[in-house]
Amino acid sequence: MKHLRPAVVRATVPKQALDLIDQGGVQSGEPAAIIAALESPDRRFGSDPIAARNTLLLNTLKPAVAELQQKLGADMAGWKWASLHYAYFEHPLAAVVGSDEKKMLDVGPFPKGGSGFTPNATTYRTSDFRITAGGSFKMVLDVGNWDASRAVNTPGQSGDPMSPHYRDLAPLWQRDQYFPLLYSRKAVEEAAEERIKLTPSD
Repeated sequence: MKHLRPAVVRATVPKQALDLIDQGGVQSGEPAAIIAALESPDRRFGSDPIAARNTLLLNTLKPAVAELQQKLGADMAGWKWASLHYAYFEHPLAAVVGSDEKKMLDVGPFPKGGSGFTPNATTYRTSDFRITAGGSFKMVLDVGNWDASRAVNTPGQSGDPMSPHYRDLAPLWQRDQYFPLLYSRKAVEEAAEERIKLTPSD
């Protein structure tokens, strides 16, 4: 994402077109096109495409490994994607409150798998690998037995930071787990832990 893909784009896209691509476009690149160019290097790489492709792979692998060694240590056996890739839910008011309130409002950071190109889609920014997008609410519906449906939301169901349900679903979301999404009145009544009754003042 940070080393190989932009290098392939720069090596295979004509200079005139490359000038029109901003830094974000160069960094992203279409994954299928990147893989195709690497698997079957052609004249876009120059007069000796295979040698140029091999040099590009080595030249981008070295800084990528160096960066990972700096972030995760020298022992490659201990490297884990989730040690880099993380979620952090920052409250909109976090920038204007004190540190104690910020800790109460924000949720995270915590490690999370996935990427923008996996079933567990969680796009991240390359500067620090923080998740920037993904499915925060997911549900699996059993139309033959609605009470068997499952869902997850993050960081919690409540918008009240003082509620125990403000951040309690974040660990489930992190582990790709779900809670029962109940539909029938009987199932909902049996699982309910509290009622909130709103009564008009008049």
